[in-house]
Amino acid sequence: MNLDEAGIWASAQRAEGKAIALCHGVFDLLHPGHLTHLEEARSLSDKLVVTVTSDDYVNKGPGRPFLTAEQRAEMLAALEMVDLVAISPFESGTKAIGLIRPHFYVKGPDYSSPEKDSTGNMVREIEALTEVGGKLHITSGATMSSSRIRNELMLAKNDETSRFLESFRARISQADVDNVFESLSQLKVLVVGESIIDTYIMSEALGKSSKDPVLAFRPMSSESQLGGALAIARHTAGIGARTSVLTRIGHSDNWSERIAKEMESEIDLHLLESQDEPTIEKTRYVDSLTGTKVFETYKIGDSISSRDDSTKFANEIRRLAEQFDLVLVADYGHGLFDTVAIQALSEHSKKLAVNTQSNAGNRGFNTISKYPRLDIVCLNGSEVALEMRNRHLAMSDLVPDFLAKTKAEFVAITSGSKGLTYGVNSTNGATVSSVPAFATRVVDRVGAGDALFAALATSLCAGADPMLAALMGNLAGAASIAELGNRIALDRVSLSRHVAALLK
Repeated sequence: MNLDEAGIWASAQRAEGKAIALCHGVFDLLHPGHLTHLEEARSLSDKLVVTVTSDDYVNKGPGRPFLTAEQRAEMLAALEMVDLVAISPFESGTKAIGLIRPHFYVKGPDYSSPEKDSTGNMVREIEALTEVGGKLHITSGATMSSSRIRNELMLAKNDETSRFLESFRARISQADVDNVFESLSQLKVLVVGESIIDTYIMSEALGKSSKDPVLAFRPMSSESQLGGALAIARHTAGIGARTSVLTRIGHSDNWSERIAKEMESEIDLHLLESQDEPTIEKTRYVDSLTGTKVFETYKIGDSISSRDDSTKFANEIRRLAEQFDLVLVADYGHGLFDTVAIQALSEHSKKLAVNTQSNAGNRGFNTISKYPRLDIVCLNGSEVALEMRNRHLAMSDLVPDFLAKTKAEFVAITSGSKGLTYGVNSTNGATVSSVPAFATRVVDRVGAGDALFAALATSLCAGADPMLAALMGNLAGAASIAELGNRIALDRVSLSRHVAALLK
């Protein structure tokens, strides 16, 4: 039944004097631990109701859930001990508790300490249970985990991903992860870079024009998002860092009010308005049937800052940078970062992380070598190949030379489905390692690099082991690539749960 129908059904059962137990969860990859859990719940009551978390709220990392909510519900409904199953389209079980009004709300041993639930859902569920007069029951069976089963299956493959997971679990503990997220909450981050307005216009293909060799499309709907440095700031704030952003927009295009309204209140905005340059707008036309981008337009200036703009920007960098533990530079190559600004960043940043991006508006001209000081570097493989003037060597071979050239402490090089290669400079010399890609669903690559950069650099600065920082970056990129553009921002709970799922 749907959740409302389940509430009506449960009300009728209570009227007949029947005791009801409610189990709520994901129930992905049904296993013996689930069976003993459900059997104990059934022993408490006359009727057992199970509510299943809908796919949108399964925070277990890329590729999860394995089975859709409908498939998971069907598996549970086939069990003799289960009387009714409903899919819950909510983040927690509070709505199900309010509708079912169970005598017993049954959870597994993992939830014996509700205050340790990173989502906060368990505390809210107990409050909802108290309101309806129910009791919490923690089952006594041995803990089993779908995530652990999945990881063990991956380990059995003995491929790159399984080998990485084996070394990751041997090197990183849950305590290490918890410590990083605790440190993130104390980290002060300044994001510096261009603001970009990303607009997507969904279009219907009409066919070839009758007179010209071009395809004709009919616009259907549009969606505008805050991109560039604004998106990165939303990511760093979402995973817990104390975030400020320094950026420049056009004076005459009225974006300042909307930006201020849509940015999270905890982000400190420093918006400089240019009299000469417009706010950068990138418009992408997307075929609504296939999701394929057909073409795009850029609204950009001449990529040369006026002396007044340059002076104001550099002065703000000098005023702000030293107040922060980490300065994240998002350089999209559209003229914001001239030699004066770059020098100010180099001289006044405690820790400097830089991402220079190659795109249609700057291809071949926006290289990392224009920065005289670099602590953390994040680029994609083609940008490194261009910088090193070598496109044939593997990234694992290029990274040591790239480390030596940039003198950076840490470099991360992304290669799409091939994963991420990272290098670390230390007193013992350079070391090179890799992290496989975890993305299983690709919708749009725009913004994925920004999410990866935000998570990797901030976690590294918060004291994360380089392997953990690289993994967090990859998971962040995988989460972003599954959505259109910068539609979502990273959040602390989801990212921490994604990492925890791989540790089981």
